[in-house]
Amino acid sequence: MSSLRTSSLPALILPALVLLALGGPAEASGVVRVYGAGATFPAPLYLRWFRDYYLAHRAARVDYQTIGSGGGRASFIAGRLDFAGSDVPMTSKEGRQVKGGLVQMPMTAGAIVLAYNLPDIPHLRLSRDAIAGIFLGKVQRWNDPMIAVANPGVRLPDMGITLVARAESSGTSYGTTRHLSAISDEFRKTVGTTMSPAWPQALQDRGALIRAHGNGGVATFTRAIPGAIGYLEYAYAHLTDMPMASLQNHDGEYVQPNRKSFHAALDSLTPQLDQARIADPLGARSYPIVSFSWLLARKHYSDPAKGNALRKVLRYCLTDGQKVVDALGYIPFSPHAASLILGKVDSIR
Repeated sequence: MSSLRTSSLPALILPALVLLALGGPAEASGVVRVYGAGATFPAPLYLRWFRDYYLAHRAARVDYQTIGSGGGRASFIAGRLDFAGSDVPMTSKEGRQVKGGLVQMPMTAGAIVLAYNLPDIPHLRLSRDAIAGIFLGKVQRWNDPMIAVANPGVRLPDMGITLVARAESSGTSYGTTRHLSAISDEFRKTVGTTMSPAWPQALQDRGALIRAHGNGGVATFTRAIPGAIGYLEYAYAHLTDMPMASLQNHDGEYVQPNRKSFHAALDSLTPQLDQARIADPLGARSYPIVSFSWLLARKHYSDPAKGNALRKVLRYCLTDGQKVVDALGYIPFSPHAASLILGKVDSIR
């Protein structure tokens, strides 16, 4: 296991995007550089957006590093970044620590999937009780009756379940535990909604918990360990053809993670991007684990050129940039939702 290098996964998953983001013609003098870091959840989309904007508008270049939501938030508050990516919005207390004032806005929406490694089982259904049991360490083997009942006719192996979880403070962990807390009182009371879960001791006692850095790291270990299941942003599984479980939603239906079920979930939250229902979206066709990813910026930049450049880049992302969102596995905003967010973008100076 120690021979696996999780930090190299983005180059394995998204070679074209990474090369395009780092390559291209030589940079002209006088370019405004804007530096950001944080969540891995939106990274494939951010890389594409920032690269495309630079190729069309050479006056500004945005660099984004994936260090996790927690790391991005801390570095942004400390003044080491021009902006941060976070899958969890800042609290008012945190916002008061941001020099120049805080502007935060959801920049994209996506889904968190449960990818798994079971040879010869391309389709798997998991009930709400089953996934809560897996994450609580109570459902320990793949042929457990709680899993088998939702998969009639499928020959589930008598194989231990290994949970692959995030090692660092993570917005993807937050979105996952938020959903699990919404569907399981026991999970809510023992683990709760958090960016840094303290996973049940039962998982650790039987050696069934592996920690990995970033969505890319979770994908790497899940692909490498037979019997593993990991939670990660859809794009990281979709772009590498990893099998993903169909999950039981609020209405009791099993839905596959795909464009239609993601759109149905987001539609149930619009037009006001309702945060109250995001933990468990309503609707028979809705995928149950969705999340917004937030961009944290300053209201006033000491260097006006940076504020002006970032504002223009973000306007592009929410207008012309929406054309590539679907192809990368994220959920485009409706024109109405985008217009609400653009109002926040325009307050950046």
